[in-house]
Amino acid sequence: MELSSVHSTAETRGKTAMRRYACSRPVSLALADELISSRNTFFDFGCGHGGDVKYLRSLKVNATGWDPFHLPNNPIVPADIVNLGFVLNVIEDPNERNETLRVAFNLARKLLIVSVRVEHGLDSTAEFNDGIITSKGTFQKIYAQADFKEYVESVLSRKVHVAGIGVV
Repeated sequence: MELSSVHSTAETRGKTAMRRYACSRPVSLALADELISSRNTFFDFGCGHGGDVKYLRSLKVNATGWDPFHLPNNPIVPADIVNLGFVLNVIEDPNERNETLRVAFNLARKLLIVSVRVEHGLDSTAEFNDGIITSKGTFQKIYAQADFKEYVESVLSRKVHVAGIGVV
């Protein structure tokens, strides 16, 4: 699988990756709902530093991940469950954002977990495209929950299940 551009702004986007010492909220919700288990494969598409992958491996889940800045040499592979966690909101080009969502969907054999930031509490320096440039110099597309659900449904032509705020 290949994205149309190998993120010319991957380094800037890489600044948004959090170091996690526990799993992310979307992965936590999927674990609580027993959607992720050792019976399924898991791929984190845009995994940042790989915190969710490490956490799931500690639970004996067959988990791998890829990130254009932090783990660009890892393979992009299909899996039963694909996580696209807090990725779409850092892509400043709407066409690339849509393509990234479609690629992630096509990698998922059973379930795609998609999450974005929905809060408005970011310090911004300027508006850019359909989002903002933060005080750290990174792009953020902030979604209202209903807009996010509608966006995912329109790009994928599928009904989605809302698992939590910012998670479908």
